[in-house]
Amino acid sequence: MDASRNDSDCGLCGQPLSVQHEQHGDGSMAGSGKRVEYVIVGLRGALACYQAADDLLRTGKTVAAGLAQELGIGLADLPGRRYTCWETPAEYGVIQSGFELS
Repeated sequence: MDASRNDSDCGLCGQPLSVQHEQHGDGSMAGSGKRVEYVIVGLRGALACYQAADDLLRTGKTVAAGLAQELGIGLADLPGRRYTCWETPAEYGVIQSGFELS
């Protein structure tokens, strides 16, 4: 996750979380989530570092072996790969699921 991001911000829109934080500008419910495209920019030890394809400042890290397994590829094939996943906002960040190669 991006260290500059506040844990009390929505993982989708970046706005502060509150009881009233239910809808995004497009009318979708915050809990419904959206599909996001990422690029794997490198491996650091057991971690895969990624960034959003449309927002270079939105970065994160995840366990490389788990990501490779979700995408159905080998660890050596991760760097440079594009993938999408479904992101659903949660109380303490974002839940990612439904991983697919782009």
